[in-house]
Amino acid sequence: MKMEEVQHNSKKKCLLLNADYIPMKIISWKQAMIINYRNSSKNNKLVDIIIYHKNSYVAGVGGESHPIPAIIRIKKYLNLYKKPINFSRRNLFARDKYTCQYCGKKLNNNQLTYDHVIPKSRYKKSYSKSTTWTNIVTSCKVCNSKKGNKTPQEANMELLNIPMIPKYSLKYLPWYTEALIIKDSDDYSCWEPFIQGISDDE
Repeated sequence: MKMEEVQHNSKKKCLLLNADYIPMKIISWKQAMIINYRNSSKNNKLVDIIIYHKNSYVAGVGGESHPIPAIIRIKKYLNLYKKPINFSRRNLFARDKYTCQYCGKKLNNNQLTYDHVIPKSRYKKSYSKSTTWTNIVTSCKVCNSKKGNKTPQEANMELLNIPMIPKYSLKYLPWYTEALIIKDSDDYSCWEPFIQGISDDE
């Protein structure tokens, strides 16, 4: 299928569901159209198109219009939910609910950094062992600077929570943050049954 033009649909998104109807990721309209096209050409369907976007079409060859999928569900279950949570800045902030673990302020990504509870310098040659779930916490830049190269006790700064290895939660999946932003849009109201209850306070 050759797409010749897209009118007002370049920012459309599609929610991709696992076989158990749990969201896996959010994909672009182009990815959704490719999946839809490949699926329609097979005898044994690999996915179900749950719903299409209202009044949203892609013009193809010969003037034919193709609806843009809003929700796609794969038929074969993929076990994505029991894997260890990757250590990353985004996942660290999610674990700590975007809250400085010293002063308790909840801030945006660009206002946060991370802090080594036991400073890296105390690990001598084993610097890599200092950067782990159990030694890193979310911190605002002011508290990070104030603590410096000290332990919380030495800096007289109390930790709000003991840093732990996080357990599985939807908030660690790649689509979570984006879904929080767009889930209340009228264009994506059809997603609500699949992401209801999603909250950044989870």
